[in-house]
Amino acid sequence: MNDSALFCADQGALRLLPGFAGAVERDATLALDALRAAARDALHVPHDAAHLLRGCAPGVRALPGRVRGEALRDLVLAPDPAAAIDLAARLDLLGAIVPEAKALRAMPKAGALYKDVYLHTLRVVAATPPDPITRLAALLHDIAKPDTLQIVGGEAHFPNHDAIGADRAARRLKALKFPKETVAAVETLVRLHLRANAYDEEWSDSAVRRLRHDAGDQWQRLLDLSAADVTSARAEVVNRARRHVHELAERARELDRPKPVAPLDGVELMQRFGRGPGPWIGEIKTLLLDLMANGALDPADRDAAWAAAEAYMARRQNT
Repeated sequence: MNDSALFCADQGALRLLPGFAGAVERDATLALDALRAAARDALHVPHDAAHLLRGCAPGVRALPGRVRGEALRDLVLAPDPAAAIDLAARLDLLGAIVPEAKALRAMPKAGALYKDVYLHTLRVVAATPPDPITRLAALLHDIAKPDTLQIVGGEAHFPNHDAIGADRAARRLKALKFPKETVAAVETLVRLHLRANAYDEEWSDSAVRRLRHDAGDQWQRLLDLSAADVTSARAEVVNRARRHVHELAERARELDRPKPVAPLDGVELMQRFGRGPGPWIGEIKTLLLDLMANGALDPADRDAAWAAAEAYMARRQNT
C-alpha cells in the first residue's frame, strides 16, 4: 500500500487518513514514515495522530535494526534535527529506536546540580554540521550519564561516562546496522569528547599530538562536536570554549607542519671544517634556518649555505 494514501500534510499538520491504524498493525514502518514526514516538513502532529503513533512504539521496536537505523539517520539529518529528535521522543518512538536517548529524557531534573542532559543533547545536535556521523555522536555523546551519575559533596559527577558511552554507542549503532565505518567513527568521537573539551594553553605539544593521533580521520568532527558541546546560557562561557577549540585546531595544524631542515648536515660540516662533533654544528644549522625563515637563503642554494657557514666559522675563530 502506498504510504501517501495513509497520511498527508493538511494545513501544516500531519493528518493520518482512514485505514492508517489497520495498515500500521501490518507494517510498523508506516509509523516511521509518518514520523519522517512530520520531521522533514516541520508538521504539527495533532492529538489524535500523536495518540495513534504512540501506540505504534511496540511495532517499531520489533522492526529490523536496519529499518530503524535508516529512520534515525533521517531524523538527525532533518532540517531541524533537535525538533525531529524531540518529536520522536514525545511520540514514544525514539525509545523504540535508541532506548539510551529516551533514558536521557527520563533523567531526574536536579536544578543547579547539573544541567538538563536531554535538553543539552538536543542543543548539541542542533549546533553540529549536517553530517550524519557528527550528529549521531552529538546525540549519543552523553548516553551513559544516567547510569554514571554520582552526587558527591553536593556536586554531580559522571565518572567514565565518555568510555562507557562510547561502548554503548557502538553497540547501539551496530544493532541498527550502521556501516562499520560509521560505528567506529562515532565510538571514537564519544570516547574523546571530554579530552577535546578539556584543552587549554597549558597542554604540552605531546598531549596535543596524542589527541590528534587518537582522533585520526575524525579530527575535524571532534573539533565540531567540541565546539557544539558548550550550551551555557552565559555568552562568555560559550565564547571562551569555542576560542579554546580554535586554539586547539591551530596548535595541531602548526604541529602537523613539517619542520624545516638545514641544507647542510653535521657530517658535511665536520668534513668541510675538519672538526669533531660539538655545539658549533647546531649553531651553524640554527644560523641557516634563521636565514631561510627570513627569506635570505634559498634552501636549495647550497653554495650560499656554505658561504654563510664559512663566514660564521671565520667570525667564531676571531672571537
